[in-house]
Amino acid sequence: MHTAPISAAALLVWGGLLFAPAVVAAAPPDDAAHFEKKVRPVLVEKCVSCHGPEKQKGGLRVDSRAALLQGGDSGPSLVPGKPNESLLTRVLAHDGELKMPPKNKLPAPEIAALKEWVQAGAPWPDSPSAPAAPAKGGERVITAEEKAFWAFQPVERPAAPPVRNPKAEVRNDIDRFLLARLEREGLSFAPAADRRTLLRRITFDLTGLPPTAAEIAAFLADGAPDAYEKVVDRLLAAPAYGEKWGRRWLDVARYADSNGMDENLAYVNAWRYRDYVIRSVNADKPYDRFVKEQIAGDLMPGGSEAERADRLTATGFLVIGPKMLAEDDPMKMRMDILDEQLDTLGQAFMGLTLGCARCHDHKFDPITAADYYALGGVFYSTKTMKNHTVVAAWNERSLASPEATALLTEHERAVAAARAQLAGAQKGGFTAVGGFAGPALVRQLRAKVAAVEKAKPAVPEAMAVEDAKGENLRVHLRGNHTTLGAEAPRRFPRVLGGDTPLDLGAARSGRLELAEWLARPEHPLTARVMVNRIWAGHFGAGLVRSTDNFGRLGDRPTHPELLDWLASEFTGAKWSVKHMHRLIVTSTAYRMSTRPDPAVAVKDPDNKLLSHFSRRRLDAEEVRDGMLAAAGLLDRTAGGSLLKANPRQYINSTAPGAYNGYAQPRRSVYLPVIRSGVYDVLQTLDFPDPSVPSGQRVATTIPTQALFMLNGALADQIAEALARAALAVSGDDAARVCEAYQRVYGRAPTTAEVEKVLAYLQKSLDAADAKLAPDARTLRAWRGLCRVLLASNEFVFVE
Repeated sequence: MHTAPISAAALLVWGGLLFAPAVVAAAPPDDAAHFEKKVRPVLVEKCVSCHGPEKQKGGLRVDSRAALLQGGDSGPSLVPGKPNESLLTRVLAHDGELKMPPKNKLPAPEIAALKEWVQAGAPWPDSPSAPAAPAKGGERVITAEEKAFWAFQPVERPAAPPVRNPKAEVRNDIDRFLLARLEREGLSFAPAADRRTLLRRITFDLTGLPPTAAEIAAFLADGAPDAYEKVVDRLLAAPAYGEKWGRRWLDVARYADSNGMDENLAYVNAWRYRDYVIRSVNADKPYDRFVKEQIAGDLMPGGSEAERADRLTATGFLVIGPKMLAEDDPMKMRMDILDEQLDTLGQAFMGLTLGCARCHDHKFDPITAADYYALGGVFYSTKTMKNHTVVAAWNERSLASPEATALLTEHERAVAAARAQLAGAQKGGFTAVGGFAGPALVRQLRAKVAAVEKAKPAVPEAMAVEDAKGENLRVHLRGNHTTLGAEAPRRFPRVLGGDTPLDLGAARSGRLELAEWLARPEHPLTARVMVNRIWAGHFGAGLVRSTDNFGRLGDRPTHPELLDWLASEFTGAKWSVKHMHRLIVTSTAYRMSTRPDPAVAVKDPDNKLLSHFSRRRLDAEEVRDGMLAAAGLLDRTAGGSLLKANPRQYINSTAPGAYNGYAQPRRSVYLPVIRSGVYDVLQTLDFPDPSVPSGQRVATTIPTQALFMLNGALADQIAEALARAALAVSGDDAARVCEAYQRVYGRAPTTAEVEKVLAYLQKSLDAADAKLAPDARTLRAWRGLCRVLLASNEFVFVE
């Protein structure tokens, strides 16, 4: 997490300790400097670990002036102006029976500095007026100020503001919200983008692919007023739409085809979750249902056998995360997996960093440790793993008929029995399969285990969860599962209305209740977070730029009224994601050119007010897929697995012997994602870390990207295929140059460009090795040209 620099009069963080804005009189500068340099560091480093937000020995906190004035079990700790009467300075000086720290007395200069501070009246520039009070049972109270934070407020649909300029082109209320804000700054929208630019923009944005020559020609020739709207509808109905926008959700869901971390074993069935996401996006599955299926699809009633299998597959969301499978401590493994699930759930659906509350109350957001373990109980009561032993196995469930599922269950029993026999033999002693164990028997039993595992019935399975025994967790003090605090009955976070424990018992985990709570239209975060993700996918940044963090350390919305209007529109349109796409991309704001008014450089250099469209580099998959499409190599086959691995096979992630099963001309979304060994082509172009939720792609500019485009093996293969396609065109070289330009840029070259290219080709032919055959020299020259075309900004960027 990161935050901008903060003044001493606002929020100040020392050693992870939070101090709220001041309400006491400001101290003189010298007193403030003395406190900051010589007093606060001592309290933080020497006292807060036992007397702070996480722990209050003797009922005492020392992290604010008010807390010291209130004191603990021994009474007030501070008498301003009187160090000899202040319990704080007396115990630090070891003056009496109570001595702090109990073993090692503070150095004399530190004690002197504290006494000097108390003598001066104990000025504390930014101390709150009162310490956070614990609720019943020890959980701290969520303050009214914390509850009033913008992200926790109900979504209300604001009226669109009026636009002063009567000549402004307003197509929907999105334009009204944006223009009204721009007009207050003396700005307006940039001119419209030209039709060719707009078509390339919308085609990449909705499908991740460039428009074909036929699509460009048809759009440029269509003079109907709704020509653009027809293109939008066509693209939203295309299978490629689900592949592009499904991939964006897979970023958030931290999708991968291996566990990473330690063993890095193959998730051979993870692809079923990926295909579920793409199908759901293409079908415009209502987002509230999409949310519920991923958390509790196996518990949702009704539907056909195929629909039940789809919902079961959806719960792979909870299983596909990274896992340390060789952890020696089973309980730690279980809690680490639970923590990863909670952290992903919080960021993906609510934009909250729930994982920060595992060891203590969240330092910045009103999420307590009790909140964390209350939610954690839901996933503790969920079977994500078949076991938690070294090396653990994740849970998979049959997608087949009941009869086939019974065969699979019987096979699992046989495998468990064979492994138990082997374990007994490895420990030595008498076994049920032939007397006392010895090396020969161990070898025999190992072979038996391998044979039984290999005899697994061919039954389709999906990584999926299921309910286990319902149990509440106790708070793990400092995140340590061996040090337990109060019980945390399963419920939702208090700041979001989760004051009442769920009535679950041992029969239910609470996942279905959690899913339904998240998918309520009145939930303050679910719709806001998703429409912000959609917005970011089109404009390059969200209205809340920290797409995965709507908490205090996240960015504030640049247009809060527009964000709420979009969230209200989303739920009102029955959670239709396609409706939101259509609304956004048909606005005037989306159709602007990338050429800003000169005044923007001063008034809005980061384009937060959206006075023009922001130029963007293509995503990693768009670069690769666009290159393949330009060369005519892209295989549009949908779905299925390309992972070249057996179940639970170890996948090397580093050279030599690194996994290299990427030589497929399929769309990039179907390529395997190996944790700690992501395909180097995608990794070079800023593919996100598949071990954490990533709601916002970054775009770097580094030398290896240019080197890949000019010298990479894949780029060279594609350039050669593109060169062959251009050379196959009948006519002269000028016609072939036009073919290459049309394939790469979607336009014809200018006369000047044709002349330069022909001169370049001639120079390349003249410099070629005379030993090469004429056809080989020609192909080499054109291949070089095609590499340059593909590496250019015109191809790699969207205007």
